[in-house]
Amino acid sequence: MTFGDSYTDITQASFPLWPIYAADYGHLTFLDFARAGATCNQDLTPRTFPAVFQDEIPAFLNATENGKEFNAEETLFTLWIGTNDVGVGELITGQAMPGVSIVNTSECAVDWVQTMYGHGARNFFFQNMVPLDHVVLYSADSYPNRYWTEQRNTTEWNVMMKEYVASGNELTKLMLANLAPTLKDAHACLIPMVYLRTSSLTHRNI
Repeated sequence: MTFGDSYTDITQASFPLWPIYAADYGHLTFLDFARAGATCNQDLTPRTFPAVFQDEIPAFLNATENGKEFNAEETLFTLWIGTNDVGVGELITGQAMPGVSIVNTSECAVDWVQTMYGHGARNFFFQNMVPLDHVVLYSADSYPNRYWTEQRNTTEWNVMMKEYVASGNELTKLMLANLAPTLKDAHACLIPMVYLRTSSLTHRNI
């Protein structure tokens, strides 16, 4: 069961995303509830796109209530969220709800684990944020593009994004470590996407 944003939403991609490769490699079947453009919670970082708590979890509940049963011991629940929470239109441009910070968006992602546990999930695959300071939109030498055409201080954005990703990933790691012992019979795995992505950038021949 996959949740998240465009990194996971196979319905909007023009090429196969990781869930397809994972399912094929492991001879698995999966249901994709991820939606491109998603944030974690509209109450924190509102957008015109779906959100995990307002749309994806309800979609899962609707599916399971209408015949799509799952075996808790054999089903893996995944979440990859955060890119849109910290990005354009939200934290980095100051458009999140008043008082909302990276602490709140990190808590939201971890709250997904506890919420899904309450709905019967027991196996969790949690992916944190990639090094967004390397993408064109947030790089120090960025230029006008489809996502942002106005003038901006690209160096400032680059530094801010490094801080958001580093802080958010460390917060979720600590919060998950604190939550895990309270979830009886649950198993959770945190995937450090920063290291995986940085490694792929450093070793492009692999």
